[in-house]
Amino acid sequence: MNSVTQEAPRTGKAGSWLALAGLCAVFVLGAKELVRKRLRPALNLRKKVVLIAGGSRGLGFAIAKELGTQGARLALCARDLDELQEACGRLAEAGIEAVPFAADLSQQVSIRPLVDEVLSRFGRIDVLVNDAGAITVGPLPSFTHADFAQAMDLMFWGPVNLTFAVLPHMKQAGEGHIVNITSVGGRVSIPHLLPYSCAKFAFVGFSTGLGTEAAGDGIQVLTVVPGLMRTGSYLNAEFKGASQDEFAWFGLLGNLPGFSVAAEYAAQRIREALQDGDRVCTISLPAKILIACEALAPESTRTVLELVNRYLLPESSRKHAQRGKALNPALSAVFQGLTALGRKAAQDLNE
Repeated sequence: MNSVTQEAPRTGKAGSWLALAGLCAVFVLGAKELVRKRLRPALNLRKKVVLIAGGSRGLGFAIAKELGTQGARLALCARDLDELQEACGRLAEAGIEAVPFAADLSQQVSIRPLVDEVLSRFGRIDVLVNDAGAITVGPLPSFTHADFAQAMDLMFWGPVNLTFAVLPHMKQAGEGHIVNITSVGGRVSIPHLLPYSCAKFAFVGFSTGLGTEAAGDGIQVLTVVPGLMRTGSYLNAEFKGASQDEFAWFGLLGNLPGFSVAAEYAAQRIREALQDGDRVCTISLPAKILIACEALAPESTRTVLELVNRYLLPESSRKHAQRGKALNPALSAVFQGLTALGRKAAQDLNE
């Protein structure tokens, strides 16, 4: 009995020392990170060549404007040449240099020629922004294998292949910056967005892992995790199942203040994180809360999402898929009023 009584204090003392050592380690690492940010000058974007994939509209266009106002020289990439030319024209009116490069990033054969064209035009690529994406909304029974494959091709393999094509040039230069626009949907899988979430989950894994491996070559990787943003992109999204009902819930949550943030605010936060050399930039309080809930209480979080899916989201339907803009005339004046900010964002951001 005496030996047992004597051992207990030793174990408790050892645990206290371990806890103290852990706190000291956290303090030292935090202090080191603070010193790193204070001593290293912010990235000067003036005359930097920035390739923005998905830069013709939405958040990509907002990022283009934000970086362009800092003096960056922009290479905008998207599939639609007319949209690209309109975007570059609007940027030129603001005194921003932007050159259009049409390419389908979901097709690997398009990527090498794109990078060669940008290098031929500008001579280098200092910053790569991977923002190309598309959203399809609907319940699981409405999706096919092709939906998942298309999402992966555009939002995972597209940025992966583009990054691989740009990395050798950054390594040769001994420096570079890569900004990967992922999503809160890549940290917490949201009902009725499964193909999108699958692609974004994979992209988050690639981006965070890339950052640790590329740092030794002087290349910094910023993983951006935005929540809902008012970009106007809901007007171009595809909706399956009960398409009008799917459009209604997605349009409302994506445009209401409090649930969503302005794309211009998101672009500013991304620019600041890029200049500060941050590794992760999570945008919007709801996104931060949802990620924290998933990390700290995964069972409870998924129970809540299950209830949302069961009682609040539209039921499965065999109706044909429709695009957002085609659904607008069928919606009520109340909905139009509640999504007014989203429609204004669509006009401002070339959607």
